[in-house]
Amino acid sequence: MKEHWSRVIRNAYSDLPEADFIIHAGDLINHGDADEQWGEWFHAGGWINGMVPSIVAAGNHEYSKIVQGAPRGLSQYWQPQFAFPENGPAEFKENVYYTDYQGMRIVTLDTNLRGTELDKQITWLDGVLANNPNKWTVLTFHHPIFATSPGRDNKEVRDKLMPLVEKYSVDLVLQGHDHNYARGMVTNVSEGTNAMSEKSDTVFVVSVSGPKMYDFTTKNWDDNGAEVKKSTKNTQLYQLVRVNGNKLSYEARTATGELFDGFEINKTPSGEKQIKETKPANQ
Repeated sequence: MKEHWSRVIRNAYSDLPEADFIIHAGDLINHGDADEQWGEWFHAGGWINGMVPSIVAAGNHEYSKIVQGAPRGLSQYWQPQFAFPENGPAEFKENVYYTDYQGMRIVTLDTNLRGTELDKQITWLDGVLANNPNKWTVLTFHHPIFATSPGRDNKEVRDKLMPLVEKYSVDLVLQGHDHNYARGMVTNVSEGTNAMSEKSDTVFVVSVSGPKMYDFTTKNWDDNGAEVKKSTKNTQLYQLVRVNGNKLSYEARTATGELFDGFEINKTPSGEKQIKETKPANQ
């Protein structure tokens, strides 16, 4: 972790030293109850972690298997290390919350929790998005709505979240878990209860900043009416997101700082979104 992920966060900070916060979409470490791994994570970020706040979604690796006979749950190190807004559902205050910052609402969910626990988050999310005074809306959670690795499909997450993503025209969805990169949008009408408009104006991103990589597939995108605009595997990436009034600009860069992918979202006075591709210079 020290020699691989450290170069990513340090290069990201060098590219955007005025960043107001860093979003992490889960799986910061490999074993949630391994104190030494948390130590390596904080060591890799070094003083950056002391200067720039983190907005973190819990990944499956942030969950401990068993701690002193207790049932599986969030790592015992989670709450002592992070101080997040306690504005989520009462039973999920440590890991489900939203952050309002200069015209943007960032909502963090815990997609490790399924069934009735996910239902409670969906009910809460509906209210949080319905009463959102901000111009921009970002969701972040660990398990992708459109999985990118073979054999993976988070159907429950997709079925329960997509109706709200579309209903409230969420701008950007940031996810992890599949250890590769994909960025795209919904472009076709889906069948059944998940029917969506002819073209969604939400951008979905799956990315990985560490060195652990998985195989890549577009199956879940193709099967659910989504199109991958840009993808890769075996490449560590970080993202730079800038918001200036009616424009959100996004860049994905490699660990060495090379521009890999980019787009802009521009909002008209009426709220309509126009999305423009910003390709790297060599493409």
